Amino acid sequence: MKLLSVGLTGVSQDVTMRLQQDCCSLMHEGFRIAVDEMNRGKYTFIGCNIVEGELSFRNYERVKDSLKNYVAKIVADFILANEEKALVSRLIERNYHYFSKEEQKIIYENSLKLLADSSSCLIQDFSAGERRKRIVSRLMEYLDNHHELVVDGFVQFRLKDYRDNLAQVVDKAVDDLMLDLEYQEFIRVLRYFINVQEPQVEETHVLIYGASSFKLLDANGQSIDNQYLDSFDAQYSDEINYQDLLITALIAVSPHHVVLHNPFLQGPNQLIRTIKSIFEDRVMFCNGCDMCSTKSVSHNVDSD
Repeated sequence: MKLLSVGLTGVSQDVTMRLQQDCCSLMHEGFRIAVDEMNRGKYTFIGCNIVEGELSFRNYERVKDSLKNYVAKIVADFILANEEKALVSRLIERNYHYFSKEEQKIIYENSLKLLADSSSCLIQDFSAGERRKRIVSRLMEYLDNHHELVVDGFVQFRLKDYRDNLAQVVDKAVDDLMLDLEYQEFIRVLRYFINVQEPQVEETHVLIYGASSFKLLDANGQSIDNQYLDSFDAQYSDEINYQDLLITALIAVSPHHVVLHNPFLQGPNQLIRTIKSIFEDRVMFCNGCDMCSTKSVSHNVDSD
């Protein structure tokens, strides 16, 4: 007697093995369950059957409920591990075919990172755990009324909201890529500018204090005065945060060497990455010196 069957495309061995393992508890109770495979066109159907004899109605319902629970969890894991990646790939090919192959690869990888990030608040109740819970619930509802399940058809017609959410994740990955490309172009222009500009000082020491102030010192520990920067500070202080102002200050003096001091280095952050990207091998790091203990500041700009 056939109880349930699941149709898959691609490799089905893992699903079959898990289903066989899950059925062991039923076999230990005396129910002879056989799990077999049959190819039908592009699909491999995994069937769960009673080997011999008849079941009472009560036992039939009990065995079928257990199998539904097994199948729902196994298929949900299969969808998340396999179908989800294929869906993301197809969304990128369909909606963002005009990106280069390399850019599409970045979008794909970033989409998977967003999906794996349980702390992401991009879509409410769409963490991996919540996705699995939702898919298991839909599968249980479906199997209440059907003995045969074709997985890709189920995903296509019964999980539209899930696929719509995946499309939102891909859109976010594309937005992130566009921002990154704009950032890289911004860095390229600034790098070109400092390479063609005559350095104003040989060495600039950068000290950061708190969340909104910094100080630039020369090799002798003296404050670096910059008339252009002072006027810029006064004119635009309400429109620019201190990080932008620091980048502007460093570009204005365009030193041969930039030394970043210990108060500034509290783990990787975007400002450090930006300075390193612009000045490249001109950047050096200090892990502690007399300058690091200096308390005075030359600029104090409220951050946004």
